[in-house]
Formats: sequence, C-alpha cells, structure tokens
Amino acid sequence: MNFFASLKEALTEGVIGQIAAQKHEKPEKIQKIFDALGVSLVGGLIKRVTTESGMKLVFNQAKKIEFEPEHIGNILKNEVEFDKLKAVGEKDLNTVLPGLKSAISSMVAKYAGTQNSLVSSLCGVAMPIVMSVLKRKINEKKLDAESLAAYLGDQREGMLTILPDLNDKLIETMGIQYLLQNFAVPRTEESGIVSRAAGTEKGSASQPFVVGVDMQQQADYQPYLKWIGIGALVVGAIAAGVYFWNQRQMAADISDDETDSTMVEARTIQEPPVVKDSLAKDTITITPTTPAATAAPLTADPMAAYLENTAAPIGKVFKFEKVDYEDNTAQLKADANAPVAVLADLLKKYPNAQIKLVGYANDAKAPLTNKVLSVKRVFAIKDALIKSGISYIRIDAEGRGSGVTPTGTNQKPLREIYVRFVKK
Repeated sequence: MNFFASLKEALTEGVIGQIAAQKHEKPEKIQKIFDALGVSLVGGLIKRVTTESGMKLVFNQAKKIEFEPEHIGNILKNEVEFDKLKAVGEKDLNTVLPGLKSAISSMVAKYAGTQNSLVSSLCGVAMPIVMSVLKRKINEKKLDAESLAAYLGDQREGMLTILPDLNDKLIETMGIQYLLQNFAVPRTEESGIVSRAAGTEKGSASQPFVVGVDMQQQADYQPYLKWIGIGALVVGAIAAGVYFWNQRQMAADISDDETDSTMVEARTIQEPPVVKDSLAKDTITITPTTPAATAAPLTADPMAAYLENTAAPIGKVFKFEKVDYEDNTAQLKADANAPVAVLADLLKKYPNAQIKLVGYANDAKAPLTNKVLSVKRVFAIKDALIKSGISYIRIDAEGRGSGVTPTGTNQKPLREIYVRFVKK
C-alpha cells in the first residue's frame, strides 16, 4: 500500500464528518481540503529529504510523534486533546517545513474555494496525521533515515495522480519542479553511501583502497587526510562563492524580458514580427513575450557562430529544432538524439558556456498535465547531456506547461524546447 492509500485510511469519512461538523462546513469541502493538504505536505517532505540534514530531521520528527492515526476520532470529541494535537502539528510544520504554511494555506484555500483561515487551522490537524502515517511506515518497513528518503521519493508519481488539476500550482508553490524528474537520496557520513536514485537497494560502506599502502600506514596518514579534507572544503567553499557571485553578475546582464521564477506562468503568445539576426545573417522570427524572444532555428552553425562571437551579448535563445517526444511521455524520439549530441559536443568545446532549457508541452493526457510533462521533458534532455559528460551545474531546466495563460487570447499551445545561453 502506498503512502496516500494509508493516509486515506486514517482520514475516514467519519473523521471528515466530525471535522466538518466542528467547523460548520460541508464534508465534501473538508475532504477536498485534506486531499490538497496531504499532497502539499508530502511534496514538502519529499523536497526536505533531498539534503542529509533534512532527511535526518524528517526521520527524527516522525519517530518522536506519539499520536496514532486511529485515535483521531476520539481526539476530535475532546476539545483539550484536539487543541494539543493541533499544537503538535503546528510545531512539526514549522520545524520540518518552515515558512511554507502560509503558501500552502493560500494555495489550498483557492483550490477548495474556502477561507484561508479554515485551511490554516486544518494544517495543524493534517501535519500530525501525515507524520504519524510516516512513523507507521518506518516501523512496518524498518526504515532508517536514508531508506525513508528513498520511500518518500517513490511517492512522486502517486502525488501527481491524486489531484491532477492542482499539480501546476503544487509544483510551483512547493518548488519541486526538478524533483519530478530527478531524485537522489543524500549521502551520509555514517554509511559512506554515494547518492543514489530513490528505490535502489542500500549499499554497504567499504574500506578505502590505497595502492601500495597497508592498513597501518593508512592509520598513520589519517591526521593528514583530515587536514587535506578540511583544506579541500575551504577551497570548495571559495570556489562556490566565486561561482554564485558570477551567476549574480551574469543575471544582472540578462535582459528583463524573461522571468525565471517558477511562480510565473508562460507568457502570452503573439504572432511574431520578422526581424534580422545579425549573427546568423538570416531572417528569423521573434516572439517578444516568450522564451523564443531571440530565437533562431537550431543548427550547429548558428550556436557555434554565436559562441565564437565574443561580442555577442549573453542571453541568446535558440529554438531546439528536431527535438520531439513520443506522445504523452518524456521519451525522446530517435531523431532527437542527433541534435542533443550536437549540443553536448558544443558544450564540451566551450567549457565556460552555461545554458537554460525551457520547455513546453501540449499533448499531456490525464492524470498527467502539460506542466508536469514539460518539466519531465526538459529534464530528459538535461539527463542526456549529463550522461554525455556535461556537468549538471552548467544546465538549468524549466518546464512551463503549454504556454497558454488562463486569460490569454489568440494563443496556441506549444510543444517546443528552447536553449538559452546564460553564460558564454
């Protein structure tokens, strides 16, 4: 039984009815609120366990909870006990998912068509139920912190099938776009396990092997290795600082016509005017309000010419031609392998170049949404580039759904990928 099925068992119709009576609301609306709170909180937990500290925090908080899901009915009858339960839930929510309560409440309230205050008060009820079900899974499956993280990672697909019409807002609000395609269990010092994909078997720590050095020599070298490790961390921290400073400076140079926030939907699509591209010396179409704002057809020559031209400004966007997928999947068609390989070779030739992949989808079928499908598709390309030897740090990716906003007019759903060079 997956996590959401177990959660459904805890929130029976009787429990929903009791809460509805207590809040003077219809049971259907309360059920809708708890369904949305469930996927939101689980989405937050999945994101939380992608770091070692977060993984351990979620595990420890779940182990500490004393509440049992089947007791919720009796607790609802006792006002004092019910207030205690909500207090525990509020504390866990602020500890495990700090700063997210307001965003979750607002999103769920809009989805359920109810007051924010009602959803906010029910967050304190939903959180201990979620954590108690998590504790039960820990005990049943004998999970440690790492295997708990892997278990939560396995719930991603289930999370997206519960409320398909909420997925777009859920992905944006919880900031879990990248997790839909890639999820890795953090490495812990205790186990010496390298990050692995969710659902894989747990490995075992092994003794480091040093050629020409016996165990006693390794022990003698231990203090030196410690200082070498500290030195490496310091160098890494300095390098990271330089990198993020460069990123910040780079962002300041990028034109204001693009908003990278995942909270902003794709821009209104208009019929593009025709302008001249000084780099390719060909006529190209430009859509000022889409990621194709400076787009040119993708061939090896335009991108190569762009990167070779040191005077060309940062931020050039190329439409990724001949890159398509099997319908309603993130599986690249066979013909797409060639242009992806061309891009990988180009990035190898220009090791300082960094890109952002922006994708749209228009062929998703329920329960999948175009937003989720577009996310999976750009990460499929990112994965292919990484497997070709390109560092993941050099590749950003964002899926923007169909490109059609709710209030837009004369819009056509897109099924395209764009490559933006954010650094040369």
